[in-house]
Amino acid sequence: MIYIALYILLAFFALLDLLKNGHQVKPLVFWASVFLLIFISSIRWNVGTDWYSYHEFFSNIQVYVAHPEVNLMERGFTYINYAIASMHLGYTALLSLMAVLMIGIKAKVIFEHRQIMMISLFLYYCYYLGDIFGVRQFLAISLTLYSIRFIIDKRFLPFFVTVLIASSIHITAIFFIFSYWIYHIEYSPKFLYSLLLLALILGFMDIGGFAVDTALSIVGIDSRVGEKLKIYGEDGMETVQGNPYIAFAIGVAKRALFLPLFIGCQRFIAPAYQNRYTGYLNLLIFGNIIYLLFMISLPVIARLSTGFLLFEIFILGYLVIAVQNKWLRMLAFLLVALFGAFRLYNLIAVYWNLYIPFETIFAPSNIIRE
Repeated sequence: MIYIALYILLAFFALLDLLKNGHQVKPLVFWASVFLLIFISSIRWNVGTDWYSYHEFFSNIQVYVAHPEVNLMERGFTYINYAIASMHLGYTALLSLMAVLMIGIKAKVIFEHRQIMMISLFLYYCYYLGDIFGVRQFLAISLTLYSIRFIIDKRFLPFFVTVLIASSIHITAIFFIFSYWIYHIEYSPKFLYSLLLLALILGFMDIGGFAVDTALSIVGIDSRVGEKLKIYGEDGMETVQGNPYIAFAIGVAKRALFLPLFIGCQRFIAPAYQNRYTGYLNLLIFGNIIYLLFMISLPVIARLSTGFLLFEIFILGYLVIAVQNKWLRMLAFLLVALFGAFRLYNLIAVYWNLYIPFETIFAPSNIIRE
């Protein structure tokens, strides 16, 4: 299976971050791996989540441009589709462009983390399938991730413009605007624990649902953000299997294990990476607060927090290389790799029929995926 083969390959390459002389071959291996992900994403066909809705949108893009009142896609994403369709290049050309932008931009940012770039690329695959099945939100997240450089340099204007462009691809990217102020704040561990506990309690009390209803009544259900939130909320309740409180409990259990580890181990990070680690941790905590507040009322609220939760892959990478003993470092990587396998399996298992079997444009079938 292609998913297992990619996991093994990228896990093997991730070991280069643990070797003394790994830096000599890492750039070549890294970009070869990125090209492979882009190529696989470009040639896929009739596979992945949202395939039919996105293919239908592209096929009827002229109608959606002529009648914007029936178009629920963001304007930026609409014009990307329109540009490709106007050149008569076909849907695979759109997939290729999306893959180059989504994966390429994230790859550029990951590559700048030289010490952990192979581990981060590996976790990027385990967490998000390397954007092989990327949708418009993943492109928006690539742009918000790129905007981190402007936050670090404290250049608000280019940061703001980048977030606006990302929001024209997927409206939820507008929430990333708070990152500009959150990134640089220094919080005590006790304060972070208190915030997470408060968010957990309020989320369990379903305060998030009340907040969303209040916000929608203020901004009006006809607003773009309000409309998106309502649609996502309805979709989320349909996709959550069983009791939403069970899904909430599972999510909390995972965070109860990882977040204290991330916070407690912050002092062990090398000084050269301390500022970046702290900033990423701030954004990750903020994303998890959003998750805890709204998970029960809007299970699909992860679409609002995904842009922040992405930073977990960098934090895990920094924690692995922070281990000084080489054997313990290898053990730490093994644990991360096992968790990555678990994460990857769960990612695929939720939509098994949409991912299995993997099809390409070279051998398409008439399988109806549901």
